[in-house]
Amino acid sequence: MKFNKRKTRSLFSTGTIAGKTTPAAGKYTQEQALRRVTMANLLWESTYYQSADTIMARMEELIPQVTPEVIVQLALETRFEQRLRHTPIYLALQLFKHHGSAGVADLLAKICTRPDMTMDALAMLPLVLERKTLKPIPKSIKKGLAQAFDQYDAYQIAKYKRAAHDLSLVDVVNLVHPVPTQTNAKALQDLVNNQLTAADTWESNLSAGEDKATTFTRLLEENKLGALALLRNLRGMTEAGVSRQLMTSALAKANSKWLTPLNFLAAQRHAPQFSAQLEDLMARSFATRKIPGTTILAVDVSGSMGALTSQGSKFSRMDLAFALAALAGYMFEDVLLVFTAGSDYGCKGAHVLWNNSKGFGIFNDQRAINAQVGGGGIFTHQLCEWLKAEGLADQADRLVVISDSQDIDAANGKKVIADTSPYKTSYIIDISTHTHGIKTGNWTAEINGWSDRLFHYIAEVEE
Repeated sequence: MKFNKRKTRSLFSTGTIAGKTTPAAGKYTQEQALRRVTMANLLWESTYYQSADTIMARMEELIPQVTPEVIVQLALETRFEQRLRHTPIYLALQLFKHHGSAGVADLLAKICTRPDMTMDALAMLPLVLERKTLKPIPKSIKKGLAQAFDQYDAYQIAKYKRAAHDLSLVDVVNLVHPVPTQTNAKALQDLVNNQLTAADTWESNLSAGEDKATTFTRLLEENKLGALALLRNLRGMTEAGVSRQLMTSALAKANSKWLTPLNFLAAQRHAPQFSAQLEDLMARSFATRKIPGTTILAVDVSGSMGALTSQGSKFSRMDLAFALAALAGYMFEDVLLVFTAGSDYGCKGAHVLWNNSKGFGIFNDQRAINAQVGGGGIFTHQLCEWLKAEGLADQADRLVVISDSQDIDAANGKKVIADTSPYKTSYIIDISTHTHGIKTGNWTAEINGWSDRLFHYIAEVEE
């Protein structure tokens, strides 16, 4: 995620918006364009308007044109802010390919926070270097992956050994030779000697034939079930007869910096009877600060927002936007929730002020929302004019728009610019990975991405 503070109005350029080539697309520097394509990207998965090959070709085109420092920062942000797994590794390997070994080892050691990521890096290496074989492994990449083992303990090594995979963890150890630490020396030795017992996880226990209810009950009582595993198994535990009281107690204690709003959405859809507990956990995990003042949160519900985020995803852009809207209810002191779409044929926007219900309840309102505003594209200029006409702009300190930046007015070549002057600050959040989007220079920040950190950035830029 990156934002560009208001300086002068950006120039328009020719690009694709809403599937159309238009001279009204935003003009980006190489760094800005690379940020757009990485911050909400799942490698090897196509999006609504762009194929996976197009996305990766765009990244490969841009990486040689930016400085090594930019690539390092992007890799760190995509891992620790956006919580992506493959994109930061890909960036680190591309850094080596185009800019040499400087900084590569330290970067890999930082971003490979799980042992299986070292396997991902080696599996990806021949693809990036455009060769058929893994060996020889460059010295800096070997060094970085070896150093990554300093953060792994015996439990992680056992959990991610992946013995049945073509490239297993013991292969990585034999290839990069990590220096054992006090916490993993025995586990590494047992791994190499094929004597490492399986980690005490729900997967290993169930694979060994253990009873599901007994396994989950014990792991919950011993506090050995991680937050993500807890969310993913709520329905399975319920169906197996695990005590509801035990599960609600675990939810009350759980917390994880690696959870995302979509993890909560998936859990709520599979186990709606835990909605209240999941909302409490979501607020506890993400809403670690409160953003003061009144915020207009405008959510794009246009047709393209209904598309899946990628071919391999079960979630749409609408799901992402609604999950962020649910989270916003906990992070902003006062929220005016607006939904916006319209008619592409008539080039006319439609907008509605919704109730201020927090949490997952807004997902239940989606059909009613679309019935009022239609399924056409977003019209940011018209939205801002409507907010002024309705008297809402005068009541708000900031405007936040969540969209996939497919402005229909811009796509049709109209050089109309959203009036953000009534607000102290204004932000447009783009959850797509398109080459171009709305970029007019009249927003306090134009942000790309879809993690909870979006709102933390808003808090930081205003302090």
